[in-house]
Amino acid sequence: MAAAADKKRYLIGGNWKSNGSVTFVRDMINNVLNKMKFEESKLEVVVAPMIIHVPSAKAMLHSHIQVCAQNVAAEEKKAQTGEIKAEQVHDFGLKWAIVGHSERRQHYLETNDVVAEKVKRCQQNHLTAIVCIGEKLDEREAGQTHDVLKQQLDAVKP
Repeated sequence: MAAAADKKRYLIGGNWKSNGSVTFVRDMINNVLNKMKFEESKLEVVVAPMIIHVPSAKAMLHSHIQVCAQNVAAEEKKAQTGEIKAEQVHDFGLKWAIVGHSERRQHYLETNDVVAEKVKRCQQNHLTAIVCIGEKLDEREAGQTHDVLKQQLDAVKP
């Protein structure tokens, strides 16, 4: 019987942020991603295109590369223009969502509590959350990195 450690798979994820045109997505998928060769038992590859490119990326990618949502809404019950709910991400057949990205924390003022709520929404909807953590430059320069990362992790741990 193989030990549990033998089943470890590494994750490589690519967040495309708000970059990419239809041409870029098609070229990246056809000329780079679909040509990648790797051992699926040892490596999982996930890409996160902009939400408008998710359907075409999902349709064009070979099955050994998965598509990830760049974000999910913290609240499931109310209507929110422009937000994507974890339930919708799962319904579309995706298995991954990124939460807690530094840009979301900084520009949209997402707190550790909001990130924790997003993780909860992912778990409730059978998604694996890729939780981003990290300190800001001023926090690093003030020697607060450890404390900031601990607070971010404590917020999302069970």
